This record gives sequence, C-alpha cells and structure tokens, in this order.
Amino acid sequence: MFKFVALLLCCWASLSAGRLTTSGTNFYYNGQKVFLSGVNIAWNSYGYDFGNGQYAANSKATLESWLTRIDANGGNSVRMWVHVDGKNTPAFDGNGYVTGLDNTGTMISDLKSFLDFAQSKQLLVVLVLWNGAERPTDNTINLLYDESKLQTYIDNALKPMVDALGNHPALAAWEIMNEPEGLLQNNVYNGNPCYDTTPLKDTGAGFAFTNIPMQNILKFVNWQADAVKQRNSACLVTIGSWSEHAQTDTKAQSRNYYTDSCLVGAGGKAAGKLDFYQMHTYDYNGQWNSDAPFTVSASSYGLNKPLVVGEFASVCSQNSDIGNMFQYVYDNGYQGAWSWHYLEQGKCTDSQEAQNIGMTRIKDQTANGAVTFPL
Repeated sequence: MFKFVALLLCCWASLSAGRLTTSGTNFYYNGQKVFLSGVNIAWNSYGYDFGNGQYAANSKATLESWLTRIDANGGNSVRMWVHVDGKNTPAFDGNGYVTGLDNTGTMISDLKSFLDFAQSKQLLVVLVLWNGAERPTDNTINLLYDESKLQTYIDNALKPMVDALGNHPALAAWEIMNEPEGLLQNNVYNGNPCYDTTPLKDTGAGFAFTNIPMQNILKFVNWQADAVKQRNSACLVTIGSWSEHAQTDTKAQSRNYYTDSCLVGAGGKAAGKLDFYQMHTYDYNGQWNSDAPFTVSASSYGLNKPLVVGEFASVCSQNSDIGNMFQYVYDNGYQGAWSWHYLEQGKCTDSQEAQNIGMTRIKDQTANGAVTFPL
C-alpha cells in the first residue's frame, strides 16, 4: 500500500511539474522549446479587474470569454495587468504604507480563478504588477522613493501573492512594471552609466511626466524581483520596456538599463534580476524607428536572454499585415509575440479579429519553438 501511494505521489508530482523556464535565449516548457504567441488582454476594467470583489462583479465573464477566444485561435499566452496605477489595489493606509493586497480579501482568489481558467484553456499568463505608461497614484509613486513603504508592499502584498500563486501551472512570469521608462527623468547625466539617461534624449522617454530618477526605478524593479525569487526561485521575472532604446547597448540612442549589474547595483539585492527581456514597438508618423524589432533580428540587440516583442499592433506598424508580423517575430530570433490589445480600445489597438488572424498564422509551427503545447 505504501509503495502504491508513493507511486501515485511520484506520478502526480511529474504531471504537475510543468512551468516555463529559460535557457540561453530560449524558452522551454516541460523540456520542450516553445514560442510564446498571444495577446495583451491587458485589462477589462483598468486597475479594477482583481481585488475588493471586483473580479466576479466586473470582469470574470468577459475575461473568460476572451481566454476562450484566444485559445480557439491558437494563442498560448496572455499578458494581464494587476495593480496598474494603485487606485484599487494594493491596500494602503493613510500614511501610504501597504497593509495588504486589498481591503476585502478577494485578491488571491480572484487571480487564482483567472489562472485556473487560463490553464483549462492551455494558456500561460504573465501577471503585470504596475503600469509606468501613465502617472500612477501618489501612494504608488512613493513606493519608488521610500524604501520602508516599498518593503511593506513586498511583505504584505507581493510575497503573499507569490506564495499563493508562484507554482501555478498557468503562471508564466511576474512582470514588475509595464513601460517604467514612462516615469523616467530623461536626459540627465550621471557618472554611473546605469543611471545616465542622456542616451535616451529625444527618444520620448519620460512621457508620464513624473521625473523619477533611473536609479529609483532600477531599485524598485530589483527589490521586487528579488522578493519573487526569494519566495519561489523558479518563478520568471521581466519588465516591459516602451521601446528597444532601454534594453540594448548595440544601437544608437540606446542603453540596456536592465542588465544584472545595473539592477543589482541600484538595489543591492543579489537575486533581483530579469529572466527575459521584453520590448514594445509602434511606428511613429507611419514609420518604424530604424532599430525597431520589426526591422532587425533579435540577435542584433546583443542580449543573452530570451527577448519577447511584448506590444505591437498592425494599425501602428508602417502598414504591416498582422499575420506577417507574427511570422516575422517567429522567424527572426525573438521568443514571443503579444499583440495590443484585446480590449480593442485606443489609437494603436488592433481588433480582436485581426489579433486572432495573427495568432492563427503561426499556431501550428514548430521550427523555432512549439506554439501549441500542453500545460
């Protein structure tokens, strides 16, 4: 009887051991090389999809219908935003310290429900904690300046999330922030090249007008990445840069600010590093930047980790066909493609129909990594 139970436990562990991993510049799932193809959801109710009873009330039915549609069209992954600007979650006290994930205690069960349904549709999920593309609340901004307040977020919100969800088969990665360069104090010289933002002059960085020093942003990422790794070393961590300008040393007007040495140097936390890079790209006045991902191969950026094109849309792509865009990313050394975005809201947003066409284009391909694989 003991041997039979032990055998069952062994088999269960084997069946439940799947998770996304990296090796060199590639992704693997259960030892199989894979390519991440899918969409940015990225929200149904901006900042109010999870926590404080909002999921069941506002978003569950809609998000589940979207996940079903994405799966039906060959997608294998989605990028989903969590706190966003900090208005709904986490829970802050009157002095700006984080007391918990939310005020009513539904946050973890909301996220688990979303991940469970994603798993049932064979979809991996990247959970994006914060958004730097627009000005967040003052409480959130203060987390980038006050270490004691950031520590309360880590202890009372982030660690409980990682403890509860870190081994979920549908969890692909934790993304610390979307487009942190939006918050940046741009074109400021610093003797430390990791904090010197003069290479980004005239690139458009700092578009959220909060003027936060690069060192603060890197510490913010480093501390949270380290906390994730301390609680679950197998979890992957990333950030999503607004363009290639902030994630490569090989192009003009560019610098890779998110190297291991820059992140650890800024925050002092040894495990606070990224597992893969992610660039966003849109055309400007109908033209690609000469160094944009859709003009070069992934190898041209000189990176030593997987690289995902984390946001793009055919309506802001120098008149590119959406199917050809997914195919280009797949064929040119990148390890993932997530179109923007399934809500169909905003200027540079493709329709769901277009995004479905893009995912369908590559769903059966395997030459550069399997697009269809079981969770």
